[in-house]
Amino acid sequence: MARKITLIWIIFLTAIVWSSQGLAATRTALVIGNADYKSAPLANPKNDAMDMSQALENLGFEVILKINADKKEMKKALRDFKMKLGRSEIGIFYYAGHGMQIGGTNYLIPVKTNIREEWEVESEAIGANRFLAAMKAAGTPLNIVILDACRDNPFKRSFRSSEKGLAQMSAPAGTIISYATAAGSVAEDGRGRNGTYTEALLKNIKRPGLNVRDMFNDAGLQVMEKTQNVQIPWVSTTPIPDYFLAGGTAPVKTLAPSKGSLAVNTTPPGADIYVNNLHKGLSPVTLNGVTPGKYTVRAVKTGYTPKEKTIRVNGGRKEMVTFNMDEKITRARLYITTAPRGANIRILNISQAYHDGIALAPGRYHIEVSQSGYKKKKQWINISGTQGVDLHVSLEKNTAQAPSGKKAGETWTEPTTGMEFVWVEGGCYQMGDTFGDGYNNEKPVHRVCVDGFWMAKYEVTQGQWKAIMSSNPSYFKNGDNYPVEKVSWDDCQIFINKLNNRSGKRFRLPYEAEWEYAARSGGEKVRFGTGKDTIGPNEANFNASVKYKKSYFRSGQYRKKTVPVDSFSPNSLGLYNMSGNVWEWCQDWYGKNYYKNSPLNNPQGPSSGSSRVGRGGSWNSGPLYVRAADRYWGYPDYRHFSLGFRLLLPSGQ
Repeated sequence: MARKITLIWIIFLTAIVWSSQGLAATRTALVIGNADYKSAPLANPKNDAMDMSQALENLGFEVILKINADKKEMKKALRDFKMKLGRSEIGIFYYAGHGMQIGGTNYLIPVKTNIREEWEVESEAIGANRFLAAMKAAGTPLNIVILDACRDNPFKRSFRSSEKGLAQMSAPAGTIISYATAAGSVAEDGRGRNGTYTEALLKNIKRPGLNVRDMFNDAGLQVMEKTQNVQIPWVSTTPIPDYFLAGGTAPVKTLAPSKGSLAVNTTPPGADIYVNNLHKGLSPVTLNGVTPGKYTVRAVKTGYTPKEKTIRVNGGRKEMVTFNMDEKITRARLYITTAPRGANIRILNISQAYHDGIALAPGRYHIEVSQSGYKKKKQWINISGTQGVDLHVSLEKNTAQAPSGKKAGETWTEPTTGMEFVWVEGGCYQMGDTFGDGYNNEKPVHRVCVDGFWMAKYEVTQGQWKAIMSSNPSYFKNGDNYPVEKVSWDDCQIFINKLNNRSGKRFRLPYEAEWEYAARSGGEKVRFGTGKDTIGPNEANFNASVKYKKSYFRSGQYRKKTVPVDSFSPNSLGLYNMSGNVWEWCQDWYGKNYYKNSPLNNPQGPSSGSSRVGRGGSWNSGPLYVRAADRYWGYPDYRHFSLGFRLLLPSGQ
């Protein structure tokens, strides 16, 4: 059976020392063949990659070969490849395996990837443009990139997008792009050891006297003949000189070697600049007549941490290096003990989360200590030099009650929007994959304690969003009682700020420790946000049509859209749709390994990151992803019709 493969040839040509009489200069190739995918394994990429590797070695290439590479291995191979390219006249990158386009950008799919929905492709896969950029940065005279990637999206059942195959790319100057078949079409896998186009390529790549343009042309003609014009290769090109992989007879074209220049700047200026340990003056400094090659550049300035970079200078080019010097700062460690023990501690005027022994630069810091049932306390402290500071804070018990009594299960209605909240008593629980059937980012299971809080009974609705924002971004505009979706984490912050200004309260998104505690009905060992260990389509809105053999899952109706926020039965805390309907943004930055270092009391996630946490699954998620322990993530500005949120009001607000 055909695996529907398309082969894209991309050749990026820069200033070239053209040789037609043999293989005098160094040649380097990176060859990757990915086949053993869990969801859609392929037959021939391993054979294609191994045969291409052997063919290139026979042509004098030093080959880096990777079979069934995961993302980490692919990135390491790319770094090794880029380093070797620096001394090469030609570089070839060959990839066989799954590939796809998302929004016009092409991605190569590693094995062992965990892509569940479309918005994860960017973080789980590797953009094809990264390989082009690395080869261009290496300054290799001639670069060839070959992408033998599957036209069909292997994860299309999970995606709403219907984009097919790899995106068409226009040929820049000095470039040949040769597609094994036209964009939007599919290529034959072949009935033998290799794919149809790879088989033709392997026959032509070793022919002496055949330049690269004719090699593509002859391979394409053979494919058309073999498939009876079902598969018609397509080529985009600009004029290029002749180049022969297997040797040729055309006149030799050479480009006289030239020297480059190196400019070094620092912020602040005045740093001593060393190149290969030789002093070259104070920054800014420009060195002309530099012989092409690798150089180690070092900047040294009193009172600042030395900086160093290894760069390559190419002939006829100016390389620029800029160092942002970091001032040397002495730091002191801060230790805070509290009564009662285990109170929540924050340093309000820095973004870094507090931990015992935190190292702080000299300055003034605003400390906040809080605990459920006690009055919050704030105070300023001064840090100077490297002398450590030990601070003890005692809290007074708080006899005041929250809006409606702060009794477990008590409800309170926010008057501006009519949003209903349920009081969730604080407590401790085992957070993470307590059933042993989750993902690595849900481990290790660890003890967490959270203060009491008010949690919104329902996901924020379209009607509530319109009341504050005077707009409705949702894809499914079925009524005011449906959850608002297509909102980014950043959009949620704008909504919250406006609501807080009107209400005088301090609403926020829940931290994921608070969210999971509430989804587990107050920290109980339950698998789903319904308060149960099993789930079916009559208990939550999720994709129940998937083929999944687990005792806790009952298949059935897939609604393919959101439902009203008060659908189905709540968990024992009175919270609705904690599993399914829409993913719910949390306040935290996402950290894959955060659970290994999570604090006991009121964890708030990493102090920085690139993605924010999402919890609960959605209408188009399978049963694995609506578990209470499942952790999702997305860029703060990402919008999707499966993304919504609910609010939390901290105690005392």
